[in-house]
This record gives sequence, C-alpha cells and structure tokens, in this order.
Amino acid sequence: MSRMRFWGRFLWMAALLAAVPAARAQEMPQTLDQEYARMAVKVPGFGGLYLDEQGTTHVYLQDLSRAGDMQGLGDRVVFQQGDYNFGDLYAWKDLVRPQLAQPGAVYLDIDEQRNRLVFGVERASIDRFNEGLQSFLRGTRVPPAAVLVEVADPIEPVEFLTDKIRPVPAGVQISRPLGGGDFSICTLGTNALRGFVKGFITASHCTATRSVVDGTHFSQSTPDGSSQIGVETVDPPFLTGGSCPPGRVCRFSDAAFAAYDSAALSAGGKIAFPFLWGVSVGTLLVDPAEPRMSVTNALLSDPSVGSLVFKVGRTTGGTLGPLVQTCSDSNVSLTNITMLCQNRVFSGVIPGDSGSPVFLHKFGSKTATLAGILWGRSSELLYIYSPWQSVFAELGGPIPTAP
Repeated sequence: MSRMRFWGRFLWMAALLAAVPAARAQEMPQTLDQEYARMAVKVPGFGGLYLDEQGTTHVYLQDLSRAGDMQGLGDRVVFQQGDYNFGDLYAWKDLVRPQLAQPGAVYLDIDEQRNRLVFGVERASIDRFNEGLQSFLRGTRVPPAAVLVEVADPIEPVEFLTDKIRPVPAGVQISRPLGGGDFSICTLGTNALRGFVKGFITASHCTATRSVVDGTHFSQSTPDGSSQIGVETVDPPFLTGGSCPPGRVCRFSDAAFAAYDSAALSAGGKIAFPFLWGVSVGTLLVDPAEPRMSVTNALLSDPSVGSLVFKVGRTTGGTLGPLVQTCSDSNVSLTNITMLCQNRVFSGVIPGDSGSPVFLHKFGSKTATLAGILWGRSSELLYIYSPWQSVFAELGGPIPTAP
C-alpha cells in the first residue's frame, strides 16, 4: 500500500471514530483469531498456522488433502495433521474464558503451534485450577484434550534513551511525579495526531489512575517544570460483562493519549534508533550516524506467530524477538484486570519499558511498521503488548504522525 493510501485510510477511519472517546468491545477491529476462524469456514478443517525460526509457514489441516485450497502462504509451506478446526477452538475459547476468574490464572490463548487452547497458570495454583477446569469442562461441549494447562509467571506492568531530547521521538523516557520528589518512569510509545491535536501514546498504567482521565502531567526526561511535555486527555474506562470474565474488569489496550503542551515538541513519526540491538538487552546509546527511524505504516491486524518484532524502551533499549502468542486474554497480576486479545513476544524487558513502541523492521532499513504498545512482562524475556488495532479503536482513531 502506498504511503498516500495508508495515511488516507487512517484519516478516513479516524473521522469515523473521532465522535466517540473510546470504542466498545463490539466495535473492535477484526483480530487474527477472527481471521483464522473465517479461514476455517472457507477451508473446513483449517487449524491455524505459524512461522518457525527459518521462516517456514506451518499449517494445520484436519484433512491434508485440502492443502491445495491454501494459497498465497509463502514460498516455504509445510502442512501438518491437525486435531481441531480453528473455528471450533475460537468458539471454545469463549466458552472457557470464565475460568480466567479462577485464582492463579494468567492467560488464555489459542496456541497456533499446538492446535490447542492453552491456559497459563501460576505454579502454586495449577493443581487447584486443573481440578476446577475439568469439572467446568464436563458441563460444556469442549473436549478436555483440546485444552492444555501450563505453568506461567504472573504478568506485571513494567513501570520502572533517558536524555532530554527535543523534538521528542518515540522510544524515549517519560515520567510523572509521585509526590515527595519521587517519580514514575515509562517509555513514550508513539507520537500521534488525534482530532487535530498533536500528542503521544503510552501505557495507561503509566498514568496516575489507570483507565481514568485524571490529567496526568508527563515530563521528559525528569519531572520538573522545564521538562514537562504533555497532559493525559484520553484513557478509556474498563469494560465489564460480555467477553469480560465474571468479577473482573477488562480492556483491549493498555494505552492512553496525552496532548503535547506545544505542537513543536513532537518529532512526528520518528522512533529513536539504538546503536546496538539484542534479544535480552540492547544499548541506550542512540546511533549518532542515523539517530531516528521513520514510522511509515501501522498494522490493523496481527503478524503471524513466529514473526520477528522489535521494540525500543528506555531501560533495555532496542530488543528483538519472535512473536509467540497472539490474541491471548491476559490477567494482570495482583489485580482484577483482564487484558483481552494481547500479544506476547520472547524478548528482553525490564521495568521502565512500559509504553514502548513495538514494531516490524527490516535490518538495513530505517523504517518501522507500528505493531502496538508494550505494557507488561511475565519474565525478563517475555513481554506483552497491546496490538495497534486495539489501541487505535479504543483511543478513538489516533494517527501515527507522518515523518
């Protein structure tokens, strides 16, 4: 898609969304799970697909004789015997989602690599969870063999490129005062234009009150008057009922929008470009030769599992790793919050990286395709991000500002 068509499409969608501050659940854009469920209608027995480390596409089919019906999946495609139709897995995920309210539940995902539903559960709770799950499944049409339970670390928001930079690009430190001289540190996710207002997006939990517009003041990079850059103006409320498990509150994105104090503070569609990249940690040194990369596109659907994605954060710098889960319903540790349809990446993250831009990028280029906003981790090598299509819908159509 040409850049003109891309920005034209965003402007058109933004016009439709500008009248509402946040999208309700039924207004969310199509997820990768929904795309695969639709594919299973067109090709009965389709069970999902993923990319391996060599870039080969693996496709599950219940009937391997239908391999000829799957076209345009790449140069290297391997068909594997699947046990379950993706459409059934998608429907069963809705049926078992109430089990996320069980103590110790961390996430629920359709695992494209295993052709199964998977619950992640904290180790101390796994036996009790299994017992409750098996009892629950007896009252449903979900085959017990289609649901796996595995040990998972709890998901924590990660609140703890640090120089004062003007104009301000994505990927750099931002902060807010906590009182008593203390402050909370996060990362600026992307500059954006919302309703003709120039601002930026970061994680909602980086504001003073999550999912409440409280007028949080942000600075970059230290919380003093000379460094203040903007004020939170959009932070959608939590959802309850519907797809949200009983007794919990939900959102589709951990994202908030802040308006710049001055439009001149925005660096537009730019991300700070680190000098070195790593899997667990990169460098905070910005490449002096080419200090910025340009955001030239943004995803309105998820990449496939196995895709290589990148992020830039103020604590671990530039890191990269494979996408390991898409559309995973994820509980936030020590809260009653469930984040619906989130993505997980095997790559480095440390407190302070919350709000980081997550994007696709080709080595040797200085361009990025925005994929979402990082907000949590379940280990130092596994982070969770909200897909851009969910951020876009919930925040009322912000446009990543053109370079």
